[in-house]
Amino acid sequence: MTTDPFTCLVILAGGQSTRMGSDKAVITLGGRRMVDILIDRFSGKTDHLFLSASQDYGTGLSLISDNPDFPGGPVGGIFTLADRLPEVLPGLSGFATVPVDAPHAPADLVERLSTSGGCAVAQDDQRIHPTFAYWRCDIINSIRATHDPGERAPSLQWLARQSAAQAVTWSDETLFMNINRPEELAAAERDKTAGA
Repeated sequence: MTTDPFTCLVILAGGQSTRMGSDKAVITLGGRRMVDILIDRFSGKTDHLFLSASQDYGTGLSLISDNPDFPGGPVGGIFTLADRLPEVLPGLSGFATVPVDAPHAPADLVERLSTSGGCAVAQDDQRIHPTFAYWRCDIINSIRATHDPGERAPSLQWLARQSAAQAVTWSDETLFMNINRPEELAAAERDKTAGA
């Protein structure tokens, strides 16, 4: 079980959104911005909510931008969060993450992932989803200390392996659906309309 006196979730919104062609945080689904869907989904489910991004999109959430001295990509974001969050929240052991392009992310994500005692990643019956994860700050900081900054930016799968992350299973794979492309957004809009 986690020893944290509080929980923390970070919405990962620092990607380039190259496949979408525009910032995924502000694209709309059902008339609402993706970032706002995630904020509403997890309000009341975690004690502290942060954005890993270059701007706060007018949300008022505390913002942590990637450290340029760390590797690029999502691992650099996780390295930055593990480095910075304990300064912002003294006593914090770890934090959960969720990508901004996942409007159906499981509402019990933080609760289930943060009880493993170490790092943990979500999985469905098909595969792991390492952007939906819980990262122990001490473990991630130890990995960063041994990573050669000159090496190519590693993947989150690599970080999950290095941190011996435990897999936590949800049976519904649709909870982890990412909206990466305009056609996926259009399909999600059709599904939302059909379900209304």
